[in-house]
Amino acid sequence: MLNTLELQLSLLRGETPNPIDVESIGRPGRLRLKVQKKAVLSDRLAVNLLTMIANGRLQPGTLVPPERRIANALTTSRVCVRSALNRLKTIGYLEAIQGSGTRVVLKSDLIESLLKANNENLADMAEFCDFLDNLLIERTITSASEKDLALLTERLLQTNSLEDLADWELDWRVRLAELSGSRVFRLLIQHLARGLRTYFDAIHRRFCNEEQYLELEAINIRLASHLACRRLSEVRATLTERSCLFQSTFTPSAGLGRHVLTEERLLGELAAQQPGNLRDTIAHEIASMIATGQLEEGDRLLSERRLADMFGVSRVSVREALSILKHSGMVASDERSGTRAIVSLPEGELAQSLSDMASEGFSSFRDLCTIRHYLEVWAARRAAVRASDVDLMSMRRILAEMRRPIYSSQRKIDLDLNLHLTIARAAGSALHLFVSEVLRNIVMGYFNYSLSHPGIGAGRDGLLLEQHAEIVKAIASRDGQAAAMAMERHVRTFRDSYEKSAA
Repeated sequence: MLNTLELQLSLLRGETPNPIDVESIGRPGRLRLKVQKKAVLSDRLAVNLLTMIANGRLQPGTLVPPERRIANALTTSRVCVRSALNRLKTIGYLEAIQGSGTRVVLKSDLIESLLKANNENLADMAEFCDFLDNLLIERTITSASEKDLALLTERLLQTNSLEDLADWELDWRVRLAELSGSRVFRLLIQHLARGLRTYFDAIHRRFCNEEQYLELEAINIRLASHLACRRLSEVRATLTERSCLFQSTFTPSAGLGRHVLTEERLLGELAAQQPGNLRDTIAHEIASMIATGQLEEGDRLLSERRLADMFGVSRVSVREALSILKHSGMVASDERSGTRAIVSLPEGELAQSLSDMASEGFSSFRDLCTIRHYLEVWAARRAAVRASDVDLMSMRRILAEMRRPIYSSQRKIDLDLNLHLTIARAAGSALHLFVSEVLRNIVMGYFNYSLSHPGIGAGRDGLLLEQHAEIVKAIASRDGQAAAMAMERHVRTFRDSYEKSAA
């Protein structure tokens, strides 16, 4: 947690290790987006406590529950709890009070930085949530069956207590993502659950009177009516009305409200969620490379050591993943030739499920194009205001590399992706970087496919270099509007070309 951006990423992710090394972005070396490493429970507990401090559930001066009670609630050892608490004491967020236990420190520069990081996350989440809601609603109206739509509108009309509204808001979006039929949207909502819950909790804890709650109920009734009749324009107008109510209630600089957690509820929320199984994740990613042609029949896989380095995991996790793929018949190995891909997949439920998941990569490109379009334009506009001299130097260095003769297609892809992530870092957008982490495999597939496909990016080096230079020039000139327009033209080039190639 060395700077605000890394702290923001930790709050969104719920764990501190960075799959994207924020400090290395912008260097000319090959950039690797790593799979999230499995963090120890004490690490996740420390970040959960930080989140509660940041959102006002644990206010300055508040006593933290005793080690024994936290350990019992998490079904873990007191040593684990003590490690998390000691870590936060060492950094300066908590302090030991003789005879009283451990409490959150009183107002300090460190606490102020934590509140600022959380508030910036909430502000970004508010904008992105409005954008995502419209995408999910449009997809649901287009593709959901009458039965599913009826269940969704019924859920909108269910009465909820103010105490449970944050969970209700998240649950409704999970349902929308499921009905959208999009792997990208499902994955995003799943991983944004932590940030979304914090955002909606912040909103509803600021609903200070019954009148605001009744107004929200009335909006939901109108939204349900329009949704049931599939009236998209009216649904969008009602979503805007809903968003305006939230904005009038919540601003990042507003007070935190008086709804502080009871100790019992605090202990319940401290239960850290286990991350996904790394073995299965790695197996799915290698299966994706085989199914999409990145690994062809007979291609030799990287060594266990190099795969472990690429994915940011242990060799044990890689070995277990390869064992799954060998058992399913997707790879084969021997002492002389190592591990090689087998494209002609055998029959079997596991092989089919891996292949199906891998094949979804290309079908998700259109959704990724839409999300990337929004985030890249947003980041370019903000980078023009926030970019440091170091950020601008990194952008110029990458452009200089792009102008040299490059014979490796992978090198071109790495430089392109690195430039876009450098702009995201310059914008201070933890949300943008987090989405890149969450959609790592699809993002990498997008760049590989787009820049190598003859109808999209391949052979258009001159045009792409010109567009990149125009974006960097506008950011360096501190012209947010020009930067946004330049990025808009750039991403539209890829989106339109992809639509033509897919037609």
